[in-house]
Amino acid sequence: MRVLAFDTSLGGGSAAVVAEGVCLARADEPRPRALVERLLPMIEDVLARAGLRYGALDLIAVTVGPGTFAGLRIGVAAARGLGVATGVPVAGVTSLEALAWAGLPHARGGNVVAAIDGRRGQLYLQSFAGGPGLAPLSAPEAVDLERLAERLPPGAGVAVGSGAAIAASAAAGIVPLPGIAAIDAAHVAAIAAARPLPCAPPRPLYLRAPDAKLPGGVSPVGQAP
Repeated sequence: MRVLAFDTSLGGGSAAVVAEGVCLARADEPRPRALVERLLPMIEDVLARAGLRYGALDLIAVTVGPGTFAGLRIGVAAARGLGVATGVPVAGVTSLEALAWAGLPHARGGNVVAAIDGRRGQLYLQSFAGGPGLAPLSAPEAVDLERLAERLPPGAGVAVGSGAAIAASAAAGIVPLPGIAAIDAAHVAAIAAARPLPCAPPRPLYLRAPDAKLPGGVSPVGQAP
């Protein structure tokens, strides 16, 4: 399967083209403010370096969150637009899944805790059972730090993401992996490729309402699920 995948969920961005499990090309854009202008050129660049056109793709994959509100809107809108324009199916992968995938080789059969620092005294959190694939032990959720210990799985494991150290400090046996805090678009492609088609159009995963409010206290994107 030939997959174009990209991530814009955590500030910066990355894009990759993966064919039959092999990453043919990848690129990164660390500047959040450059994503609006750089995302589509970055996608075109990885496709060109992979020697593929949109018509040769089997799937487009994008991270849907949790993450920054601006980043999620940029990525999901681009993915859905490319899907409409090219007729290629589009799949959504959560940021927590993508981080956990990177931690699987280090878990040695233990659990993988994906934790993103959501600020305001919260972590975006999801736990997975270690093994050959991602087996969720919980749903994605925004967890207050004072409730963190009760939301973590018992037993040994690793924690990944920008909130890894915080998560590990709340549970004995959980080891933080500080080197895994950014999302690799190639991992997004691998997760999406393992799922059956057809897939529903991706939608942003908001775990809480945004900080910004319109006059009258109304959220610009509505209430978080």
